[in-house]
Amino acid sequence: MKKIFVFGAMLATTLAFASGSQAHHAVQAQFDVSKNVIFKGKLIKVDWQNPHAWFHFEVTKPDGSVETWSTETVGPNGLRRLGLSDRRLFQIGETYTVDICPDRSGAKLGFTNAFTFPDGKFIKVGFPENPNGEIPNK
Repeated sequence: MKKIFVFGAMLATTLAFASGSQAHHAVQAQFDVSKNVIFKGKLIKVDWQNPHAWFHFEVTKPDGSVETWSTETVGPNGLRRLGLSDRRLFQIGETYTVDICPDRSGAKLGFTNAFTFPDGKFIKVGFPENPNGEIPNK
């Protein structure tokens, strides 16, 4: 009985560390930072969490169909440093223009470079090598 308990404890510890190690990753490993995708979408959900916040949008395609895009950003502390101190600044149901680096797998995911708010306010979120928010020609 003691061996089963020890094995179970070891297995649980291994799984806990394995899942935790997947939580934080290099942006360049998952997202193609050499490409930009820009879309307009209705904000449907915000996950204000560490290590990265997530924003979820409904995007209406030209044919009228709707797809959901999810975009990762820096964490809440990084967003605060950018002047986005509260998730309530992002209004569910409002339409935002979002510039992302797309997921390498082709999934409807991206790492956020910038947000343009409904009132036209532009916030650069992504990579510091492009600090003025210019979208590179790619």
